[in-house]
Amino acid sequence: MATNAAARPRGRRPGHDDTKGTIRNAAARLFHQEGYDKVSLRAVAREAGVDPALVHHYFTSKVDLFTLSVMGTTWDPADHLTEVLGGPPDQVGRRAARIFLELHDQPGYEEYLGGLVPAQVTGSRAMTEMVAREVFVPVATHFGHANAVLRAQLAATALLGAVVGRDTLRLPALAAASARTLAGPVGHTLQHYLVEPW
Repeated sequence: MATNAAARPRGRRPGHDDTKGTIRNAAARLFHQEGYDKVSLRAVAREAGVDPALVHHYFTSKVDLFTLSVMGTTWDPADHLTEVLGGPPDQVGRRAARIFLELHDQPGYEEYLGGLVPAQVTGSRAMTEMVAREVFVPVATHFGHANAVLRAQLAATALLGAVVGRDTLRLPALAAASARTLAGPVGHTLQHYLVEPW
């Protein structure tokens, strides 16, 4: 009996279809349904009906696929880790908060969050899981914490809560505050979650 994998031709799909777009659409559906952590590149390939090699051909990593398919932009959190971890350790939280709050001030991010949060709790979970896994787990691990995943999820929830309050819910005081203003109090919370012993 032929399996689905055997029945599907390997390599590029026939015709002139937008294979990369098909993969992005499939990934967006899965990330919104399942969150970030539960989705694999192989699962995206199954959803898109393509060979897994094509996913690797078009996207360099899971985070690359996520940012392009869900956020509509190319963004590698690893690019910011050196800056977050550089400088005095007692300022890690403030640096992380400033970098990512300023990132959310870039064109396109507010529109993404504005459409995402009211419509889909699972979509917001995907974003929180991505930030925790790709940004904050490496930071907490850098400081030798055995509970790095817990710390990272707390930090991601705190950071994205501030972003949602400011950019999506438009709470007046938060909406009026600049990223630099919020970096202090939000950074204090991130410092506690990611760096300090507890």
